[in-house]
Amino acid sequence: MSASAAPIPLDQFAAALLDLEVPQLHQESARLQNSLYHLERSNTTLAEYPDDEDCKDAIRYNHSVIEQQKQRVDIIRLELVRRGVSVGHMDLDIPGSSAPADTQATVATSGSSAPANGANGHAGEDEGVYL
Repeated sequence: MSASAAPIPLDQFAAALLDLEVPQLHQESARLQNSLYHLERSNTTLAEYPDDEDCKDAIRYNHSVIEQQKQRVDIIRLELVRRGVSVGHMDLDIPGSSAPADTQATVATSGSSAPANGANGHAGEDEGVYL
């Protein structure tokens, strides 16, 4: 997705999740979590230049993207809970997640629920469903 492309609204994102299988939901969550990790790292680096207006602008922009992506991970989490899939493992991957507490106590279902991550614990940049 290019930097100029607007993401789909959250309600359309939630509706699109209904057509995805559980492994695809985990893959999209992993992709978003990987992006969150890199955005946070970027902000930490940019914060080393507090007098640079371009860095300040980039940090503000990244914060808005971070909030949006956290909302999307939370929507995926809620969809998985709706389907009866355990999501407790997802809470560890998102710094500052605003996931509702009731998503943490779900019953696990059979089948694999682990996201497809790269060797470093973060999904590769080309992985995911890109909603």
